[in-house]
Amino acid sequence: MNDLTIYSGSTSQKIKMYTIYWLGYILLFSLIQGLPTADFWRALSNECYSVLPKILFVLLIVEVAMPLLFFKKRKALFIFTYLFSILFFAFIQRLIDNYIVIAYNLTEWKSEPLLSAPVYLYNVIKLQFIVTIPLAIKLVYYLAEEKNRVQSILSEKLQTELFSLRNQFHPHFLFNVLNSLYSKILSKSDDSADIVLKISDFLRYSVYDVNTKNISLTKEIEYLKNYISLQQLRFDNRLELSFSTSGIMENQFIEPFLILPFIENSFKYSLDDVNSQAWITISITASEEWLVIKIENSLPPVFAKNKDAENQYSGIGIANVKRRLELLYPNQHILTIKNEVDSFFVSLKIKLNDTH
Repeated sequence: MNDLTIYSGSTSQKIKMYTIYWLGYILLFSLIQGLPTADFWRALSNECYSVLPKILFVLLIVEVAMPLLFFKKRKALFIFTYLFSILFFAFIQRLIDNYIVIAYNLTEWKSEPLLSAPVYLYNVIKLQFIVTIPLAIKLVYYLAEEKNRVQSILSEKLQTELFSLRNQFHPHFLFNVLNSLYSKILSKSDDSADIVLKISDFLRYSVYDVNTKNISLTKEIEYLKNYISLQQLRFDNRLELSFSTSGIMENQFIEPFLILPFIENSFKYSLDDVNSQAWITISITASEEWLVIKIENSLPPVFAKNKDAENQYSGIGIANVKRRLELLYPNQHILTIKNEVDSFFVSLKIKLNDTH
């Protein structure tokens, strides 16, 4: 985009704005100078004679010096250009006053010396007054454009990071599911074929839906049920599981793969390698405004000895989802993790009404 137009509207919009501004200026100063002497039309002609250097001065400062110097952080050079220009155009104004306005329109007036301090200072002040409003408008445009540009960069960075996080999670999830299949194949279980079908559903879901911005809550829950059934096949009768949903599930949307890591961890840490029994309770409740997920799992003795709750929730998958929560639901989620004597509890509350 051209530096001379980057901080303002289109050329036609600028022409329209400047036309309105200069017509307003000419009318205002014609009234100020003409009404006291009851000679408005003469004052109007004087302003028309002398408006050209004022227009050139404003265009030079606002449309050239500001984009090329001030907005490029070359402020010292901008100040020098501004001071030189205002003195130069004030001198041009004096030439027009003496050799055009007074010579042809105000013939009864006596011309002052070109560098007469009071008259020269009056022209400098008048130029300063004239340039102030366009300068302020240009600065407002600049600040608005800068704000939009920064927001656009941040949005692009956010989307890039989210894409990276989603695709980090994707292989992490697949490795865990394939491990489940591997254990079944080794034991020559009849459930292997069923697991393969469910894994194919996972792959379809993860490949096509992992990078969508939001997914329906009902679809995410179906995906979770599929995952849970896979895990139940893996652990046979060693696991007592309760999964419940309630509330408004239709027309609700959520970031895909957001709940699964917590459920995955509950399976990972509820059972050790020996033939112990375990339990997991999962509940998902949705209202028009909030989604509440509560997961609690038993803790085998080997893990119960470790009282650090973050130990269970410090892996790649959980670190990933925590970061995604920070990016997607800033100040709109509450994550609570508790380490009880023989169980882990996690509660995630997400605001839904701003996620569509």
